[in-house]
Amino acid sequence: MSEPGILITAGDPGGIGPKILKQIMFEKDILSKGKYTVIGPKRVIGELPDEVEIVDVDLANLVFHKRPHPDNGRIALLAIEEAVRRMDSKEYDLLVTGPVSKEAIRRCGVPFYGHTEYFGNQYNTTPYMVFLTGKSIIALFTRHIPFREIPQEIDKEQLKKWIVGLDGAINKQLNFKPKYRVMALNPHAGEGGLFGREEVDVLKPAVEDLKTYGLEIDGPFASDSFFVYENKKNIVAITLYHDQGMIPAKLLSNGHAVNLTLGLPFLRTSPDHGPAFDLSDNDPVDPESFRRAIIEGLKLLRKK
Repeated sequence: MSEPGILITAGDPGGIGPKILKQIMFEKDILSKGKYTVIGPKRVIGELPDEVEIVDVDLANLVFHKRPHPDNGRIALLAIEEAVRRMDSKEYDLLVTGPVSKEAIRRCGVPFYGHTEYFGNQYNTTPYMVFLTGKSIIALFTRHIPFREIPQEIDKEQLKKWIVGLDGAINKQLNFKPKYRVMALNPHAGEGGLFGREEVDVLKPAVEDLKTYGLEIDGPFASDSFFVYENKKNIVAITLYHDQGMIPAKLLSNGHAVNLTLGLPFLRTSPDHGPAFDLSDNDPVDPESFRRAIIEGLKLLRKK
């Protein structure tokens, strides 16, 4: 393929995204992999190599803070909006988004739940949040919803529809035919209904139906043991709620997982961490997840 165009948003201007970009954009191994454009306030990003274009998204008189502040949120959202416009132009092949504060953006009056939901709304499509861990791929059925709402979201037909859609996106965008493993909701996979009926009434029937669609799928599995003993690179683990997927994703990758959004008109990746306001300007930051978001995104482009 020709030299790929890579668009990067710097993330929350008070967070660690700009600081990490200052590190990795000067790495020859990164710089040689494509043509880069970075979106964000230049006064925070600072100087980058001459080959890297900076789109200066900023507003006068704003002060950026080391906490979720609406001034930070305004700039983070403007950068995301500019990224959508540029991805729509078809000039770029990969979007890598820096970490933002959902709270900061919501304090601007915008009902923002995360990049994944935002892009799904923009393109009127179902986005699929998956994490690349170096072992199993982990997919999240529900994402940013309160824990108490999870059980009513576990619906047989909705789960089947979602997994079929995920399989289509994986086949189309990753050129990959995986084995699917569905995680249980209740302790010990419900113990035959003793600890909850979702496994018996919803999850197992959904899995059996999906087998008739030609998917290689099994479950439900108790996630506490599955992620210890069953991790293989050809497996996509379907987790039912945020922390059920995020905890093993971060542990299996040593905190360096890559968030991948499927189902969009383009590939989008991001690091698996937030803006980390608690780190001071002098604290060291680990750039590896951001670095991998770029590298893994480029690998996936070559598979398409």
